[in-house]
Amino acid sequence: MQQSLLLKALIRGRLFYCLLFSLVSGLSLTAQAAPLCPANQLDRQVQVRYVHDGDTLHLKSGEKVRLIGIDTPELARKGRPNQPLAIKARDRLRQLVANSNNQLGLRLDNEHVDRYGRSLAHLYNQNGSSISAQLLQEGFATLLAVPPNLNGLDCYSRAETRAQQSNIGIWQLPTYRTISSTELPRNARGYRHVSGKVIRIGEGRRNLWLNLPNKVALRIEKNELHLFSALKPRELLGKTITGRGWLYEHKGELRMRLRTRYALKIH
Repeated sequence: MQQSLLLKALIRGRLFYCLLFSLVSGLSLTAQAAPLCPANQLDRQVQVRYVHDGDTLHLKSGEKVRLIGIDTPELARKGRPNQPLAIKARDRLRQLVANSNNQLGLRLDNEHVDRYGRSLAHLYNQNGSSISAQLLQEGFATLLAVPPNLNGLDCYSRAETRAQQSNIGIWQLPTYRTISSTELPRNARGYRHVSGKVIRIGEGRRNLWLNLPNKVALRIEKNELHLFSALKPRELLGKTITGRGWLYEHKGELRMRLRTRYALKIH
């Protein structure tokens, strides 16, 4: 009798732990399967023919799609070599597309076509996760916010921050590291993160200028100032800031255009 009761208790105990293990495993799998930066809706289901580079792909319909919200290193073109990690970014996008059997969802934004005639869209896998956010989180891309296509970019920004904090991918490259305006070479061009104290704020008919030491000026077009409202750019005199974007030279001054609040950080 006692042996029978003991056997029943052991069986119940095993069943309890089996059920508990199944529950924990199920919760773990659910957490793992949670979509990354999911869309509130999908506008189209498409089939990808091939991936051109880390942020551009071609559909079987013949359509060329540029991914919204990210920029990846450039492949070789017009005599210029591959930028660091350009091939790895392209290959990672190919892998992410292949993981969904080349069947993906598109989420359109406010502007559907760019000046090159490419379709603009957010891309999602079969699980509902954002492909762009995945590339950002793994350090294969940097956030590129171009108005008016700004849907979901808060989540993209968080994905990028995780890669920055982990110092992976492009964040190990000198080009993507923040450099002080006083240390910026005069021949610096292309994508940069530049920091410095605002020593002067200039305002013209079309632009607001945030001037940093060493003749570096960050430009915000007045028709886009509303995109910076929370940062109050007219009140940044004496503050240390970091701007991110593409540097160009004009009349001996290095300039950078800032398009949205994602391109400006106040320290």
